[in-house]
Amino acid sequence: MARTRTAACCGAMLVAAVLGGCNSPGATREPATAASALQPAGQQLYYNHCASCHGASAEGDGPVASVMQVTVPNLRNLAARNGGRFPAAAVSAYIDGRTMNAAHGERVMPVWGDVFRAAGAGNEEAATQRIAALVDFIAGIQYPE
Repeated sequence: MARTRTAACCGAMLVAAVLGGCNSPGATREPATAASALQPAGQQLYYNHCASCHGASAEGDGPVASVMQVTVPNLRNLAARNGGRFPAAAVSAYIDGRTMNAAHGERVMPVWGDVFRAAGAGNEEAATQRIAALVDFIAGIQYPE
């Protein structure tokens, strides 16, 4: 079973890499400033790294979701599932993925902390900034209460 999940996850990551994410044609990007030119905005990071599984609408319906052995979560109702409060610290830790919580079982999602650190030439601050940008973006797309 674990091998099947790992294969599905690797297959999902391969499809995501080939597709280059799922950029939404109507998505707007924040204007580049000196700082943001070095650090992609949360929306851009989301579409490049997350939308292939979670979907352009973040509702768990990305093109790779159908081949996953697990249900890809809807990211727009995280606050509602947490009593109306967006669980920023938990979302940040899960995106990062380098500290595994055994109580959550096997991890299917890629460990983005390592990916983002490598993208920043090994700079831990680059990884932290990218994760924070993603968390801010996901917080901003929560369904209204």
